Amino acid sequence: MTFLISLNIVNSWLDKMERDHLGVKKGVTIEGVQVERLLPGELREVIEEIAIQVQKLPVEPSIDKQTGAILPEKPGMVINVEDSVNQILAAAEGDTVKLKRVKVQPRYKKESLEQARNCLGNYATGFRGSGERYKNISVACYSINHTIIWPGEEFSFNETTGPRTPERGYLPAPVIIGGSFGMDYGGGVCQVSSTLYNAALNAHLPIVERHAHSKPIHYVPPGKDATVSYGDQDLRFRNNRTGPLIIKASMYRGRISAEIWGGNN
Repeated sequence: MTFLISLNIVNSWLDKMERDHLGVKKGVTIEGVQVERLLPGELREVIEEIAIQVQKLPVEPSIDKQTGAILPEKPGMVINVEDSVNQILAAAEGDTVKLKRVKVQPRYKKESLEQARNCLGNYATGFRGSGERYKNISVACYSINHTIIWPGEEFSFNETTGPRTPERGYLPAPVIIGGSFGMDYGGGVCQVSSTLYNAALNAHLPIVERHAHSKPIHYVPPGKDATVSYGDQDLRFRNNRTGPLIIKASMYRGRISAEIWGGNN
């Protein structure tokens, strides 16, 4: 027992010596946090935790879904953990130290979207059907309208529109299931994906994924349709240009329209 007590005293003395020699000076604070006498490894853990809380990722320019207005980019901010640790370890007693902040610029600027002024490909199909089908098509058009595809990125119809559920505004309407007609939420959405597919073809974009219906459909010529089913069949194409692409989709006076806009590049 005496040996254990002596060992604890020695360990406590060694810990004190190490903190006095290598640790943060007394009274040092950073961002309101007391860090005095912390060893470098302990200090790094504290800084990393603070960094996660205060850092902000850069925001790329975007388009307002409601108005179509282009929203400017916003720079982000990260913490240089290594420089912050060294700065604190070098601080004198009682110093208040600020974290070493580094501004991170977005990859793209608002001007890159403003340059997407040319319609590279468009397509339109005629609507017919029930009010429920009309509602589903309207919801899908709204979901993909003003979608930005940055250079090298892939557009996914399913990821953009999300599940065809009542919570998202979809209603039961006729669909083709296994070669037969049935009813399901989101019936009619495939006309939107087919219209967009043809616009992408006219814009000469690489098609990554596309599936045909199991039965002929009336709104596009044979071989020009693109059926979608969330979690299963998707429509995907890639932006192979050097500038961003903007998808515009609408339903007006019985016509479903899809356009893909970009710059001269």
